[in-house]
Amino acid sequence: MSPKPKDRIEAFIDLIKYQPSIFLEENRIDLKQQIEKFPEDVEALSNAISSWCLKHPNIFTALRDKLDSLDSMLGSIPGEQKGPAESNPKPKPEDYKPLLKNQVRESFPETTPETTKEQKPSDSNK
Repeated sequence: MSPKPKDRIEAFIDLIKYQPSIFLEENRIDLKQQIEKFPEDVEALSNAISSWCLKHPNIFTALRDKLDSLDSMLGSIPGEQKGPAESNPKPKPEDYKPLLKNQVRESFPETTPETTKEQKPSDSNK
């Protein structure tokens, strides 16, 4: 079963949140640059994520594995209800890109030399 666009987006956000170490520094920089160009539409955003991941094989593999494990979990839990009976509110389509951007900001704080130069030294007189 191929994943739904929202499932791919949510799995990618989970990777950023729970497995940030798979994103090398150059991956993080590239993602931060590309994320602004990602579309708002759920299906187009999902496609953009897939395209981006294809350029980064280790992340693509992790995303595929995550989607595979989600798919097998959903299919193997007896009596699990799918659809509107879920108790957790799902994000609205227009919320996915802001959620993705926020997770990138939280998981990948700025560590570039430019930002470290701007930081003021701590006041040792306190």
